[in-house]
Amino acid sequence: MKIKEPEFRCGTKKAIESLVNEYNYPYENWMLDWPYEIANPEKIQSYFTHYNEQDDEDKKFSLIQMLIQALTDIDNEKEFKKNWQQLKLLIIKDFKIHEYTIFYWCCFGEKLSDCWKITPYMRKVWSKIKTN
Repeated sequence: MKIKEPEFRCGTKKAIESLVNEYNYPYENWMLDWPYEIANPEKIQSYFTHYNEQDDEDKKFSLIQMLIQALTDIDNEKEFKKNWQQLKLLIIKDFKIHEYTIFYWCCFGEKLSDCWKITPYMRKVWSKIKTN
């Protein structure tokens, strides 16, 4: 079964610049994967807190990318699963904002063994939302 790719979305310059200032992170125009390059698993709780304080969808979009990458970089399985539960609630609640990002991390068409450790979790969320 072919899965329809959602409309492409990326982080806005305004949202990224705001997060750069708030977190004092580096940013250069050539940093195409900025949220993935700067994400720090040690700051994951800060990202969750900041996300929950947001009304701006563009900032939420970039923050969720930071959260996903930070989660992916957590080696401790217990910590990974605990943080996944928080992340899952956010991406389900704000699915319309994050649909493209979730789709991206699902790696449809690829074997799970060739994907990130978060991919099977993302596929379950995608399946749950898209089949309901």
